[in-house]
Amino acid sequence: MLSRSEFELACEAFAHRHSCWSWVPAQRPGYGYLTRSTAHFTSLSSLEEDQFLFDQPEEEDNATADAQPSRQPLSVQEYIVYSASFNVPAFYFTMHNTNGSPLSLDDILQTSIFKLERPSGSETTSFALTLPSASFPLLSQGDHPTLGTPCWYFHPCETDRAVSEFMMEVEQTEWSREMRLVRWLELWLMVVGSVLNV
Repeated sequence: MLSRSEFELACEAFAHRHSCWSWVPAQRPGYGYLTRSTAHFTSLSSLEEDQFLFDQPEEEDNATADAQPSRQPLSVQEYIVYSASFNVPAFYFTMHNTNGSPLSLDDILQTSIFKLERPSGSETTSFALTLPSASFPLLSQGDHPTLGTPCWYFHPCETDRAVSEFMMEVEQTEWSREMRLVRWLELWLMVVGSVLNV
């Protein structure tokens, strides 16, 4: 668990070490956040890939590479914010297609942002993805805590325990307070990265 001041210290130091992320200081105390822009793509299902391959004439091998279906680029804005309820970071994001319209949850689940397929037995509504026998949705819609804009976010309830276990294994006694907080945030991002391509 992190206090809000520890979160801010960790994020500022993290942004100095990882230039793809920017620290946005708080307009009011305690509401700063990390942000970055990335690009992801719609994923082709294996059925679509197979259909495309079987539809191509055999003698046009060179043309096949050029004729592959284009994967639509998507604009993604990612945020790391402080969860006051769980005292840990939370990962928020928005995803838009080329015309600027936001993607639905079903469309988001078919993009390259996810490393895993939708788990069997999970429940999906238009605003949440819930794993079997989970108390909270894994992915939900909610307002960005600082910006107040609609986003998707991953529920942070399990991340503290996982990161704390990793920290016990890797923490070095000579680390400064700042280094310990940065490493904690990096490990947290690795936990999130086990599900997402972040």
